[in-house]
Amino acid sequence: MVLPALAMVTLGAVEVAEVFFTRSKLQTVVDMAALKGAGELGIDLSSATTERTKAYADSMADPTRLRWTVTSSAVLDSQNSAMTVSQAAHRPSFFRSLLPPGGWNLNVSAKAIRYASGPLCVLGIQSGGGAVVGLDSSGALNAAGCLVQSNSDLTAMGGAAVTAGDARAAGGASGAISPTPLTGTRVMSDPFAALNIAYPAGCDTTSITSTSYLNPGLHCGDIKLSGNETVTLAAGEHYFTGGSLKMGGNAQIVGTDVVVFLKDFGSINFNGNAGLSLEGRKGGSFAGFALIADRSFTGTLELTAKNVRKMYGTVYLPNATLLIGGNGNKVSDQSPWTVVIANKLQVTDKATLHINSNYAGASVPVPQGVGPSTKTSGTRLAE
Repeated sequence: MVLPALAMVTLGAVEVAEVFFTRSKLQTVVDMAALKGAGELGIDLSSATTERTKAYADSMADPTRLRWTVTSSAVLDSQNSAMTVSQAAHRPSFFRSLLPPGGWNLNVSAKAIRYASGPLCVLGIQSGGGAVVGLDSSGALNAAGCLVQSNSDLTAMGGAAVTAGDARAAGGASGAISPTPLTGTRVMSDPFAALNIAYPAGCDTTSITSTSYLNPGLHCGDIKLSGNETVTLAAGEHYFTGGSLKMGGNAQIVGTDVVVFLKDFGSINFNGNAGLSLEGRKGGSFAGFALIADRSFTGTLELTAKNVRKMYGTVYLPNATLLIGGNGNKVSDQSPWTVVIANKLQVTDKATLHINSNYAGASVPVPQGVGPSTKTSGTRLAE
């Protein structure tokens, strides 16, 4: 009496193991088929791609058909460039399919998305830190021709909106973001991590408080402008270091073929009607850069002034936050192209940060690692 019972238990264990093994094999099949089908969506969005995907899944399941009846299906979501592949499998079970009743039934599915990113133009470097690229209070980020990437969460709350060519977040995403962002993506490394931001020795100017024409060099001390002063920067590299940088009134800082470096400032504020107009370097080791914060600066660069209309080039704040604000302000809309690589980016108070991407024919070259050199495409499993 014991031996038949043991035999039944053993046979049942083998049966269950075979079912789980078959399910695993079929899951692998639908995963592979979904990825293959999604990979073709950049070439053919017709029903023929769906039929080829289904046929591929069917052929991959043929070895399973020695014991199982397997049916495959494929569904194309052209709007989201996604392919879903499903398989249903059935075979009889013990005692004329009494255990389990009706026999064994398996259902597996996989969804894969084809992504094609535009050129990288916004990167929030910090990972695992909440809303690294975050908008609120009806702020807007307009980067319609390029990729916006957050290495943590990407959020647009309180009436805010993000418009991008492609949007991704290594964490989660919420709010009005177009197109629908990919989440759980890989963390993107700082493309300029190896950039040498060494400061020169010896101050060329100190404590700028009035209208000035500045030659390239090291400018030391506070910068406080609040009237109608204009500081014109001659072409070259301008290194600023001091206690605070405050721009208000109608004061202006303007420069063509320049890069501005910032270091050792307790605060950096552009408010009121102040203006900042920078056209980045056209040559040399900093070609393509307009504004760089030293890696020791971990504070906030606050741009809430009304006349920050041109940041033509790359803004690089590796360990700092870029805050865009000011009721209804338009920032960088007069630039052919702009790239922002910052530890964090915040847009608030109905301000709009414009990230144009008119790279062709631009007089300021785009640094390697951002812009057109970063276009990628691929597929990933979404479900």
